[in-house]
Amino acid sequence: MKTPFKFLDAYTYQDRDNFFGREDETEDLYRMVFKSSLILIYGLSGTGKTSLVQCGLASKFDGPDWFPFFLRRGADFNQSLDQVIQGVMPKDAAAITALPDRITYLFRYYLRPVYLIFDQFEELFILGTEKEQQILAETLVKLTQMEAACRVILIVREEFIGQLYNLEKQLPRLFDFRLRVEPMGYSKVTEVVEKSCQNYHISLEEPIQQSTKAIYDNISGGKSGIQLPYLQVYLDQLYRDAFLKKYPDQDAPNTETWPQLTFNLPGIKALGDIEDVLGRFLDEQKWQLQSNVGQQFTDSPEDAVSTVLDAFVTPEGTKRPVTYTGTEANLVLDAQVAQWLSGINTKALGYIIRQLINRRILRQTENSLELAHDALALLIDQNRSETQRRVNEVLSRLLIAHKEFLETRESLSKKQINVIEELWPTLKPRLSADLLAFVEQSKADLIQKEQAELLAEREKRRRATRAAAVAIVLATLSIGALVFATVKAEQTRKAKNELAKAFVNGQIQVAQTLKVEGKYEAAQEKLRAIDDLNVGITQPLQDTLSKITQQWGEVQKLVEQATVLTQNEDYLEAIKLYQKAQTISEDERISGLIKETENKLELSYKTLINAGDGFAGRYNDRARESYEKALRLKPGDLLATQKLKQLK
Repeated sequence: MKTPFKFLDAYTYQDRDNFFGREDETEDLYRMVFKSSLILIYGLSGTGKTSLVQCGLASKFDGPDWFPFFLRRGADFNQSLDQVIQGVMPKDAAAITALPDRITYLFRYYLRPVYLIFDQFEELFILGTEKEQQILAETLVKLTQMEAACRVILIVREEFIGQLYNLEKQLPRLFDFRLRVEPMGYSKVTEVVEKSCQNYHISLEEPIQQSTKAIYDNISGGKSGIQLPYLQVYLDQLYRDAFLKKYPDQDAPNTETWPQLTFNLPGIKALGDIEDVLGRFLDEQKWQLQSNVGQQFTDSPEDAVSTVLDAFVTPEGTKRPVTYTGTEANLVLDAQVAQWLSGINTKALGYIIRQLINRRILRQTENSLELAHDALALLIDQNRSETQRRVNEVLSRLLIAHKEFLETRESLSKKQINVIEELWPTLKPRLSADLLAFVEQSKADLIQKEQAELLAEREKRRRATRAAAVAIVLATLSIGALVFATVKAEQTRKAKNELAKAFVNGQIQVAQTLKVEGKYEAAQEKLRAIDDLNVGITQPLQDTLSKITQQWGEVQKLVEQATVLTQNEDYLEAIKLYQKAQTISEDERISGLIKETENKLELSYKTLINAGDGFAGRYNDRARESYEKALRLKPGDLLATQKLKQLK
C-alpha cells in the first residue's frame, strides 16, 4: 500500500510542493548563502536539517543558479568529496587533480557556483580518524577562501557542536553564519497537517483544531516542539489505518489522484504516542522478517535480524553508514562490519538486507547502506541489553587486536582473554573462523608464557637460596677466621650479626621489588624463606619480618578487592580500598592504580554527563538515568545535581 507521506526519508527538490512549515528558515538560509562561503546548520536529530537544504533551499534556486553536491562520509569524507567532484569533471579536464582547481574549473565551465553540502557532518567525529579530520579541515580552509566559486554548508547534530571547536581554530568564521533548526511548534505543525491533508485529499473531521491538537500532543509527549520525521511517520501510519478502514481489501479506486480519506479524533487517539507508533513499526518488521528468515534459512541465528540492525548503529546510538560492493543480489559489505555478522551465512545476510531496504528501514545509496533515520538508531540502541553492549565493545576491541596481531604477532593479554571468556557463549557465534583461531592461539600462547614464567621464577628462587646458603657458609668461615685471628668473642658476635643483618636486608629488598611488581605471594614467600635459612637473625628483625609479611597480606587482599570493584565500574569504592592499602604499605604501583582508577572515574563521569545532555529534552528518562549514574560516581556533584533538577 502506497502512502503520500515521507515516513523517515528527507524531503528533496521533487517534494517542494508538499514541503510546509519551514518557510522562515528557508528564507534565512537563502539570505545567508549570499553573505558567506561557509554556513553551519545545526539542530537536534529529526528537526529536518537535511530537508531544509535538499528541498527548502533547493526550491529557491533556478536550475542555473547553483551546482549542489550532497555529501555523506561513506568510508571517508575526503574520498567521498574527491569521488563526487571527479565524477562530474569533463574528460578534457582529467589532468586537473587539485580539488580547489577542479572547483574553479567547474565554476567557469558551468557558470554556476558549486555548493558542497556535508550532511551529517558529525560522522567525521564519530567514525573518522584524526588524519581524516585534519585533511578535511585543510581542504575546507582552501574551499572557503574561493568565495564566489564555492559555498560550503555543514549540517551537524546539535549535540556534536562541541566537536567543532577544534575545527574553528582553522576556520575562524565557522560560527559566524549559523542557523539553528528548531523543532516545529504547534502552529507550524497545524500548517503542515492541514496543507498536507488538503494536497492528499484527506478530510480532517470537525472540529479540526481538536484533531490537530491531538496529533501534536501524541507526538510531542508534553514537550515544546516536535521533530519533522516523527510527524511524517505519524501521518504515514495514520493514513494506513484510515485507508484500511475504508478499503479492507486494500484495493483503492484506480485513479491518478490520492483516494478520499478521513482523519478523525478516535483514530488519532487509537494510534497512540509516537514512541509506540515507531516502536511497533520496528518490532513488527523485525518479527515478520525474522520469521521469514527462520523458514528459509534454518541454520540462521534466532536473533539474526536484530544482529544485522545492531551493526548499523554506533556505540553512541547514531547511524553507522556501511559501504558495500557488488550487485543488489550479491551485496558484499565492508570487511570490518562483515566480521560482526560472520555468524549469519551470506545468502541469509543478503536476504535480510534486501528486505530491510524494501521495508524502509535501511536506505541504500550508490555505495553505502544506512538506517533510514537516527530515530531508528536510537530505538535499536535503547533495546540493547548490557550484555549486548559489552559484547559489541569486546568484539570491536578484538577486531583491533587481531589487526595488530597480523602486523606484530602480539597475542591477547590475560586480562583480554578473561573478558572474552566471561562473554564467550554470546560472543562465540559472532566470531569468524580467523577470530576464533586468534583467540585459541592467544590462549595457547598465554599458557605457554605462564608456564615459562613459573619455571623461571622457581629457578630464580633456587638460585637465590643456593646463593644465600653459600653466603652464609662463607660468612661463617669468615667469622671463624676472625675469631681465630683476634680471639675477641664480642667482636666476632657483632660481625656475625652485622653480616646476617646485611643479608636479611638484601632479601627484604628483593621481596620489596616483588611486592611493587604486584607479586604479593612471591614477596611474602621470600620473607618467610629468610627464617628457613637459619641465619641467626635477632628478635627485632624477626618481629619486623612478621609485621611486614602481615601487612603485605592485607595489602594483597585490598588490592584484589579494589581490582574487582574497578572491573564492576565501582570506582569510588575501589579508590578507597587502594588508598587504605597505601596507608598500610606505600609503594609506587598502588599510587599508579589510584591515578588510573581516578582517570577511569572521570572519563566515565564525563561520558554519562555528555550522554545525558544528548538525551535531555527528547528522552528525559534516559537523560535522568545518565545523570543519576554520574551522581553515583561523584556523590554530591553540583553539575549532575543541577542537571537533574533541570529535568523536573
